[in-house]
This record gives sequence, structure tokens and C-alpha cells, in this order.
Amino acid sequence: MNQPVYRADIQNKIYEAGLIRQEERIVLTAENCVLLEYYTGKTYSYRMVELTTLKAKRLFSKAAPLNESGYQKAMDKMLSQAVSEPESTFSIKPAVRARNLLEYIFSNILPEHGMDFRENQAALALEMLESLQGNRLALCEAEVGTGKTHAYILAVTVHNLFSANKLPTIISTSTIALQKALTEEYIPQISDILMEHRIIDKPLSFVVRKGKSHYACDSRVKGYRSSIAHNDRHEDEELLSVLTGLFTGACPLDLDKLPLTDYVKSCINVERCHLNCHLSSVCRYRDFIRKAQSLGYDFQIANHNLVLADVLGRKNGRRSLFPPRGVVIFDEAHKLLDAARQMYGMTLENVELERLVASIYHAIGAGNPDKSEIVRLCETMQEQNVLLFEALRYAAGIGYDKNCYAVQIDLNCIRALKALMAVLRRLSVLFYTTSREKRERYDRLVNRMEQQEVKLSILFHHASSILWLEMTGAMACRVCALPKQLDYLLSEDIWQEEIPYILTSGTLSVGGDFSHFKRNSGIILAEKRRIFETSKASPFDYPNHALLYLPQDMPTPSDKDSGYFQEVVNRLVELIEATHGHTLILFTSYRMMEQAYDELCGRITSFPIFRMGKGRLDAIDAFRKSGNGVLCASDSAGEGIDLAGDILSSLIVVKLPFPAPDPVLEYEKTLYPDFYGYLNEVIVPGMLIKLRQWFGRGIRRETDTCVFSVLDSRASRRYRNDILAALPDMPVTHQFSDVNRFIAAKKSGAYFK
Repeated sequence: MNQPVYRADIQNKIYEAGLIRQEERIVLTAENCVLLEYYTGKTYSYRMVELTTLKAKRLFSKAAPLNESGYQKAMDKMLSQAVSEPESTFSIKPAVRARNLLEYIFSNILPEHGMDFRENQAALALEMLESLQGNRLALCEAEVGTGKTHAYILAVTVHNLFSANKLPTIISTSTIALQKALTEEYIPQISDILMEHRIIDKPLSFVVRKGKSHYACDSRVKGYRSSIAHNDRHEDEELLSVLTGLFTGACPLDLDKLPLTDYVKSCINVERCHLNCHLSSVCRYRDFIRKAQSLGYDFQIANHNLVLADVLGRKNGRRSLFPPRGVVIFDEAHKLLDAARQMYGMTLENVELERLVASIYHAIGAGNPDKSEIVRLCETMQEQNVLLFEALRYAAGIGYDKNCYAVQIDLNCIRALKALMAVLRRLSVLFYTTSREKRERYDRLVNRMEQQEVKLSILFHHASSILWLEMTGAMACRVCALPKQLDYLLSEDIWQEEIPYILTSGTLSVGGDFSHFKRNSGIILAEKRRIFETSKASPFDYPNHALLYLPQDMPTPSDKDSGYFQEVVNRLVELIEATHGHTLILFTSYRMMEQAYDELCGRITSFPIFRMGKGRLDAIDAFRKSGNGVLCASDSAGEGIDLAGDILSSLIVVKLPFPAPDPVLEYEKTLYPDFYGYLNEVIVPGMLIKLRQWFGRGIRRETDTCVFSVLDSRASRRYRNDILAALPDMPVTHQFSDVNRFIAAKKSGAYFK
């Protein structure tokens, strides 16, 4: 069977052979011949190129371009003059053809559509393509501005054109914003361009996959709509309109696209979907899942948590949430470990068993023959639950100012755990039923019991887990568990699968060294021959557009020294006035951020000041609209936000973002023979990666200019060399006067007004 031939392939072939002129274009292909057209200014000149012999021949000239009949005559003339057989038009290997096509797209096609040629972007895409062809685990670091998203979409698309295994690609992200950009911008744009140039014959297709809580259940929508309509309240009219749209199919199944509160969404989602539902035969969600799990989409777009949930589900024998896939791409891969800790970890709140007891009491009827035993077991469960968490609190040694405590399971905990697991097993037996009318309600209850027993079992077999207690309120707390060998689990569950992976982010390495990320993610345990690493620097002109200010006269950071805090505030005021606002200040603690915000509000009057704390994302929009504001923010603003242009001209890091001590880090410390090994292998790399993420907010476009300031004395002393090696190359100063000169030189008059 002949391999498909693409116009870009042909253009590459005759271009490399030196047979096509700059002014010529391909207007017709027929078997092994190509018709070239060239306008001289007076006439249209036509030549043919025979692809098998790579010989060119002049055919004729015309005063006007060819019409449909003219093209037919030209094709007949070409074929009549061809001397070779049309078979074996291309002897080039598919892998080479794919590479040639990808190079041509970046060098010729994308610039035709107003997209600048970026050498690093094209090189990144080619390296991704080679990794796909070689079935590798590719760690592709691409700093801001490189264009990594276009790179992997094109690499995968071209790879599939020349691959016998054309299975869907999973793109996993950590943010909804990136998913939206993929579906509304990147994929449609690339699809239109490739269609226009006849590289693909149908648009690139995609489907966004989310957890059940994000989709509407037809049955629950019907019931909830009836209950709301029954109330007959004027204030429910808008809600009823949306519910009616859902019920009739006028509104999308995806609840994220609808103006509904979280509470309403929880009342109508498919999280409690049951096989015996009376609407199962016409269920739109099930129809959506059937279509989504087909091979009909080029891209399956999901988040890290859902992809990992699928991994764990398949490990436990459940059906995959996704169709067979050919490639998995983890975009925003620096967030993958956080998602893994959520999905592989376990949390048990002290109120969970109390809620289960309430559900059990609600489920049992007056006529239940086992009611008295069930009540007795529930009372036992409540008693033992109290004893368990009392024992955990005692084991944690709670008594000082923090909300996270490492715990050890002692004998009292073991006794309570044994009693609770025995109660849950007995209740599961008592609630087993073959009655069809009770099955749905009872099955859910039994599933909850089994889930609770699994959690308790993890605590019982605690030797393989890191355990800690988190205080979430005055009386509320939860015990958390994380496997000690999470890296081994990730290696076995993900990286051993024989398909290519692309992991990409702006921050995966420390100065080009990926060891920290590979060790934490378990990739270091994979076969070395499969691992590919590349790092592409930002195309932005940091040497001319950025300045790094590292003052040497700052005191040592201290949470208890009021003199240190006042010196920080004084320096913040100086920097804000020097840059005329336009400032993002990043803090490592909410407490210090609140204190500094209050001080700045009293001392800064020329520029509006905003604070982004927990649940105050609206502050970012207010900051953007202000034009010259000052935004005090915590770690959450250090990545994922785009503040392009002059709105952000000064980024200030108050303290180096060392990871906060927690039970996981404390356990990791025990794996090193001395503290300095732990510091250099875990703590410092973690800080540098976080600092790079923060600095990525400063320059977002080619024309942006920014002063980066680190008000931590350790940045100019102990960790200076590490920081400079990790950050983009830019001028460094210790003199505040250089900040004033930089702003005066780089900003126009309108900036200061």
C-alpha cells in the first residue's frame, strides 16, 4: 500500500533538490508529478517536476492564470511527458518524512500565518517528535515565551500522520485556564492552519474529560427542578430557567459552564449515578462517556488528578476512564507531584464516621429486623471514633502554634482501629440486600462503609505510610497518610507503561539538572535509555529588559524581630516609589503579607494597594485595571497568572521560598546521612524551582521590562551562586540607585503619568 503523500513533503523534497524557485508555488500534484506556477510580472510561467527522477521541465506560459479546464490540460501534458512509474514516489523513511514536514511547518507555514519563527520552539518540537518516535519519557523544560503548547500539539499531530498506531493523545493539565486555552485557542488554530495547507484532511478533534461532579445527572436535575418549582418563589425563576435548559438539553451537560452555585451543582451532578436509574437508557451523561471513550477524538484533555485516578482505577481492576492512548502529555508537569500526593494519599476526617452513622440511622426502617443490632454497632462506632482521634491528638503531642503534626500509631490507636473495622464489616453484612427497591440506597451505604474500612486499614498497616494530623478547626481535624515509597509507586504505575510520555513545564530543572524532579516523580527509576531531557531558554531579552536587585544590607529574616519587619517595609516603600507602583510583592506567609499590607496602606498614598489572600482572586483583576497598583500576594500568585505589559514592572520576593517544614519533608530528611545532603538535594532545589516560577511572572512578552528584587539577605550571600545559576541571565546590582536608572531608561513618559 502506498504511503500518504503530503504537500509539505513534496515541497520539502523539491526545495532540498534545488528545483523550486522562491517565487514559485505548487498549484497541482498528479501521481509522481508536480506543477509549479511563476508570475513574471507579465505572464504566468508553468514548469513540471518529476518526483522520482527529480528533473524539471518547462511546459508553457500563459497571459492569465489557468482555469479549471486549463489545469486538466496541464495535468494531461505532465503525465504524458513523465518517464518513470508513479510507484515509490517517496523512498524516504516515515520518521524522516515526519521530521521534514515538522521543520517545514515551523519554517514556512506558521510564519505565513503571522507566527514568528522561534528557533527554540522548532527545536523543542523536533525533539518531542523524536521522543515520540523513540517511545521515550521526555522531560521538556521550556521557559516562558518558548511556545511549548504549539510545539507538542504539532509534534503529536505530525507523528500520528506517519504512524501506524493512530491512537488518541491524552493532554493532562493542572489548571482550567490551560484547558480553556487548548480548546478555544491552540488546537483550533493549529487545526485551521493544517487544514488550509492540506496537511490534514479533517479538523483536529478533542474532548474535555472531568470528574463526575462536573456533569449534570438527568434524573437528579428532574427531581431538583420539581422541588424548586413546587416552592413557587419569584427569586427561583433564573435557577428554574437553567434547570429547565438542562432538563430539555438546551444547556450543556458540563456544569462548569453554567451560572450555578456549588451547592446546586452538588444536588444535580452525577456523582451518585446508579446502574438501576430509570433514565439510564436515555442518560446523556452515559452517552457522553460512550462517545468520549471511543477512538474518535485526536485529543483527550483532562487534569492530573483524573489521569492519576484512572491509573489507580486500572491498577485495582476497574475499567479505564480513557480509550487506548498512544501518547500522554503532562503539561504543567511541575504540579504532577502535588496531584500524586492527593491521589495516592488518604485523609480521614473526625466527622466522617459521624456522618456515616447519621446516614445509617436515616436508612434503617422501623420494620428492619436487625435495627437493634445496627443501633448498638453505630453507638460503638461513635465511641471508638472519639477514642481514635483522642489517641491521635495525644500521639501528635499537640500543644504549640501550628496546624500540622506528625503522628505515630500507638496501642490505643490500634485498639480503636480494630474495633472500628470489625463494626464496619458487620454493618456491611447486615445491610447487604437483594431487594431491588432498597438496593440502590443500601449499595451506596455499603460502598461508603467499605471506603471507610479501607482508610482505617491504611492507618492500621501504618509502617509503609507517612502519617500526620491536620487541625482544620477548633474541634475539627483529619489524619493524613502518604505512601513512603510514592516514587516507586509512580514508577510502577505510570512510567513502566510502554508508550511515549512528554512532561513539559517552564520549571522542571535546577540549572538544567532534572535530578530533583526525576527523583520525586519516580522517573529516575525508569530505564535510562528511555529518558530524554531538554531545556529551552526563554526567547525574551533578559540582559536588556531585566534587572536583578540583591541588596546586601538587609537583616537576616526573622519572624520575631520587629526591626527586620520594619526594614522590609522601608525597602518595599522605596522600591514602590522608584517604580511608580506597577509592583507585585510575593510573600511566603499570609501573616507577614497581612502585616505588610496594613503598613503599606498607611505609608503609600500615590498608588492603589491590593491584597490577594485566601479566596481573594478578584484582587488580581482589580490590580490589572488599576494601571499602576501594588499587589501583595502569597504563593498562589507566584504561578499561573499573566501580568503582561507595564502593569507589572517590579516583582519583589520578600523571602526566599524555601519549602515549609512538614511531616513529608521530615521523613525525607531521615533518608539522608547528614543534614547538608538533605539541604542540597531536597530543600535548595525545591526553593530554586519555586523562585523560577515566581520570576516567570515578571516578563511575559518580548517588550516587557521588569526589576526583580529579592529582599532576603541569604540571596546575596549564601545562596547567591545557586540563584544566579538557576535564573535567566540578567544584570545584577546591589545598588538601589541602579533601580531608578533602569526604570528611567526603560519606561516612556506615559508610564510615569
